[in-house]
Amino acid sequence: MTAQFSGEQKLRIVLESIIRNVPKSEQSIKYGISEDEFQKWHDHLIENGGKIFELSNSITRNSSRKRKMSPMAKFFMTLSLLINLGLIVFGIVYVFHISEKDDDVQLNDKLNNPIDSPIHITDIKDDKAEKKVAVESDPLIDTLLQNSNEPNIQNGNTENIESLLANPKELTEPRILGPLEMGEPSNEVIFNNRTYEGRHVVYLLDVGTYLLEDNQSIQQFQKAKEELISSIVSLSPNSYFNLVLYWNLRDAAALGKTILKSSQENKKYAIDWITSLGITKDSLKTDRNQYYPKELLYAKPNIGIVGPWYGLSTAISYDPDIVFILAGNMPNFDRNEIPRAHFQGLGKIDFSSLNNPNSFSVDPLGIETAKKWYYAVTSIDSLPSNESEVEKIALARLGLLSEGQAIPVQLSWDKAFENFLSSLEVGFDRIPQSHFFLNLPKYASWPSPLLNSAKEFAETSRGSFQENPFLP
Repeated sequence: MTAQFSGEQKLRIVLESIIRNVPKSEQSIKYGISEDEFQKWHDHLIENGGKIFELSNSITRNSSRKRKMSPMAKFFMTLSLLINLGLIVFGIVYVFHISEKDDDVQLNDKLNNPIDSPIHITDIKDDKAEKKVAVESDPLIDTLLQNSNEPNIQNGNTENIESLLANPKELTEPRILGPLEMGEPSNEVIFNNRTYEGRHVVYLLDVGTYLLEDNQSIQQFQKAKEELISSIVSLSPNSYFNLVLYWNLRDAAALGKTILKSSQENKKYAIDWITSLGITKDSLKTDRNQYYPKELLYAKPNIGIVGPWYGLSTAISYDPDIVFILAGNMPNFDRNEIPRAHFQGLGKIDFSSLNNPNSFSVDPLGIETAKKWYYAVTSIDSLPSNESEVEKIALARLGLLSEGQAIPVQLSWDKAFENFLSSLEVGFDRIPQSHFFLNLPKYASWPSPLLNSAKEFAETSRGSFQENPFLP
């Protein structure tokens, strides 16, 4: 009696014959079936096997109308098909390679040893009962059958796709950065151990030969240069500066035509210029003209503006926040260096007396009057130790010296100050802070109109006025 096989067993028997290239006769003998019956199974599989794919395609078309496949699903569907196709190709090659060597041996063993046959009778008590035959299990066939039973991705079932995807890590929540704290640009200038407010600064240095009158004057000049260099070195990189040298009535030179960034390079130029200023009259005249002379500067002060007001007009043209004026005994300038054009705008000048300094003398009554005035305005603790010292100081303070000595030029300093104020193109609220540092030799002083106007302007500009701050 022919053994009864299930549909899956029939499929395995036919696939085994096809994949391993087993002849129909041998496969019939192996499983105890007739060749005609085996041929029917084989023909049925060939004729009706394509309907499986037609059904799959039909389901796919229906499912595609209902739900559009996502790009991720398409990717995994393609990957699955490629894997299955690869397994089939690998299995066919592997089986063909093995079957060529082992088919004859396996067939003889199975024919001679029926006990090892994969077909077993499960019920021997009932001879009339149907015999149940176990079909030999093959790993490749099991894989093909298992894959055929898996839900097809084309059927629109994407539930298993989610299980194939790795759980993405949670994105780190972005942390909002706080505002970047930027340090405020430095708004300070240090000079002579004091701090002043301002970012744009101009240094105004008197470099007339009258600064080298005696050893004390030279020491004051050297100390002023040291303080000036120290201030320039301490400037913040965010600051701007310029250096203006002035002398006599209407002469000046500057480090730059415009205000300069306080870079290391510009600082070095300024420091080298200051350091090069010698302590002899000839060297000072040469070294003070190294950079832009007054003819190349934008500032062109009006006539009648002379001395420190000429230098200050040049400094204000750079629109600074603060100006440091380091002044000397400018009224005692060398008359041989001053052309007559520099005296224009100052009223009537007696040039004969200017050209002959020895023509002026003080009579005994004038000397005595000067001494009494000095005693009246000076405290006892500040009086010199002898009469001759008192006489020199009194005559110097009044602008009078004895015969044979140089006499300070008596100019209309009030007129010079008025000319300076009238030339200002900005209101007093925009005038830079002006800090005067006056260095005078012993027993010397500025004429009262010049001294008082300088103090007045310093106070009006919210600046300061200091006399002889660099005395050793």
